[in-house]
Amino acid sequence: MFKAFQISPDIYWVGAIEWNERYIHGFSMPYGSTTNAYLIMDEQITLIDTCMPGFEDELLERVADVVDPAKIDIIISNHSEKDHAGGLARVLEAAPNAKIVTSDPKGLAILKTYVGEDRTFLPMKNGEDLCIGSRTLRFIHTPMVHWPDNMVTYSELDRILFSNDAFGQFFATSQRFADEVDTGTLMACAKKYFANIIMPFAKQTAKAVTAVRQLDLRMIAPAHGLTWRGPDTERILEAYEQWCTLRPNGSAVVVYATMYGSTARMAQTIAEAFMAAGVSVRLYDVQVSDISDIMTQVMDAEYVAVGSATHNGTVLPPLGQFLTYLKGLTPKGRTGVAFGSYGWMAAAPKEIADVMAGAGFQLPLEPQTSDWDESTTDEPALFQAITDLVR
Repeated sequence: MFKAFQISPDIYWVGAIEWNERYIHGFSMPYGSTTNAYLIMDEQITLIDTCMPGFEDELLERVADVVDPAKIDIIISNHSEKDHAGGLARVLEAAPNAKIVTSDPKGLAILKTYVGEDRTFLPMKNGEDLCIGSRTLRFIHTPMVHWPDNMVTYSELDRILFSNDAFGQFFATSQRFADEVDTGTLMACAKKYFANIIMPFAKQTAKAVTAVRQLDLRMIAPAHGLTWRGPDTERILEAYEQWCTLRPNGSAVVVYATMYGSTARMAQTIAEAFMAAGVSVRLYDVQVSDISDIMTQVMDAEYVAVGSATHNGTVLPPLGQFLTYLKGLTPKGRTGVAFGSYGWMAAAPKEIADVMAGAGFQLPLEPQTSDWDESTTDEPALFQAITDLVR
């Protein structure tokens, strides 16, 4: 039996807890996740967002703990990605008379492909309001946070912002509020979420945060993780304002994939050079480290060194996966270093350099290379190159 949870008078959390989810499109979730939906009991009963396909029964059972789902008058879709709107068709079967609120025009176009043209849609322009009884809901478009259709919903009466993907975390727990769990763990999850989902759209997100700052907020209720309330509302707003700057903290990240140990030795030499220069550094073997954890460190880094042995004229496959991930997420304006070992052709370091340059890195050094004989004769020159780079 799934139960609703009241987060404010007449407002209930009716989402799904994904206790055993551990991975989504490159992102590891060691704490699981939640897909949050919210039910507002007013003259027009309103459901904000739905759920991932496969969790519809859980959501509807939580709704039924409060009211017959057939009585839902309005379903608000803040964002059309499947983890939020994938359950919409099934929920509409249970609430056949519900009108669908979505952003105009982007959300409307996407949702019509989900549920057909013959539904009753209430498309909302940026800043438009909808009265549902004692409450008036305001819709603020937040495009590219992180899809073109994104918007947030604000209830002025309750001083609650239903923020969808903004301010979220992948965190499964029996608690519903941020102040009920360990702050350090939760903020680390929020930062990892930002680095791996929001970071490419930091400029657009900064504009959204500025718009949100104009609201009188008591709570921020995201579509993933826990609800921020009281002082935690200001905590997450301040964190987003800082993260959106993408300002590096002077640290370094060294990432590598090795075949026989030569590239690992180069990576260790580079890390030691950073350490000797007083630069905080993290060293990751991508064959054993999680790429979404690495990217959380890359978000803060001033220097990012990436290396691989050359294998069949290209990088090792795990490093190739990392480069693909890096291309989509990396902040611009960092200093990059490409390196790697080889037998007869130093193809991997050049490929790495090309990818990093295309992703917006500055590469003041030529790709650093070494042959496969595990010789240490090149180490002093490599050490010196990194030392000079930091100076």
